Amino acid sequence: MAISGVFFTSNVFAQGGVEEIIATERARQIARQISGNVSNRILNQISAPEEAQQNALLSEQQNPMAASSDGNSYLPDSVWATTSWTEISDDNISVNVDADVYQVTGGIDKRFGDVFVGLSTTYAYTETEIGGIGSQGDTHTVSVTPYAAFVLTDNFFISGLTSYSYSRTEPDIAFGNFDSDTDDYTSELTFNAVNAVNDWFFKGKTGFRYRHSDVYNDVSAFQPADNDSDDWTYLVDAEVGYSFGHGIRGFAGALYEYTETENGEDDGVMYMSTGIDYTVSNDLSVGIKYSTDVNNEDIDIHTVGLNLRLAL
Repeated sequence: MAISGVFFTSNVFAQGGVEEIIATERARQIARQISGNVSNRILNQISAPEEAQQNALLSEQQNPMAASSDGNSYLPDSVWATTSWTEISDDNISVNVDADVYQVTGGIDKRFGDVFVGLSTTYAYTETEIGGIGSQGDTHTVSVTPYAAFVLTDNFFISGLTSYSYSRTEPDIAFGNFDSDTDDYTSELTFNAVNAVNDWFFKGKTGFRYRHSDVYNDVSAFQPADNDSDDWTYLVDAEVGYSFGHGIRGFAGALYEYTETENGEDDGVMYMSTGIDYTVSNDLSVGIKYSTDVNNEDIDIHTVGLNLRLAL
């Protein structure tokens, strides 16, 4: 009984804390990918507006029956996809937790004048290992996220999203472990800025994110009386980049997020990122991005992401 109690306490502490971080990272990745897609579309438009108009005119001339080129059509005019791997490690002497999150997001959107409307879906697989105990847990998550953006001027736009995620967690051993289901509801509203000066480009945004979570354990004896939580996150994000020509652009950025949690301590995390985008053609671009946290002494978060965008 004593051994089981130790296993139970350590495992619940480890998995509970890490699951909160993982859920936050999943929501953050989806939100950044969506806003990045919209801001890149706007940036391409303002950095080379004449070229963009000529390409659109040429596309219509080559394929006058294409529905996606018709401003009155409701068909999407852009398809994008990102895949990422995030490693989260907690080197606490008594726990030592490592989690790997493999996430794939795909989306479509359409521009109607000054308004962007889109829909994305995400699948994430999380593998969690707890050192010293030998336990391992798997989590499968599916998310659906509609989003919209409104262009205020050539350099400013407002974006918003609302997301629903369902997660199924299945630990591999029986000491105090139990399968559980989680419903996450996330909403984000941000004010964004983009600009291009010669070969330099700049992006920035500020806003907030709200997340409501409900957890349901398969074993009713372990179901807490209060199984839901609410988190508020306030964020500031900035990015600067340079165009090297031949379709290659490099960039570096910083993101600060401060989260107020209902169950736990409030905390702020600074992320630094860098990456490269390559415009293969007028309709296709690909890129790679790396980010890491810089101010958390106990937990390390590293993310590598690949993205692809296709204009229709």
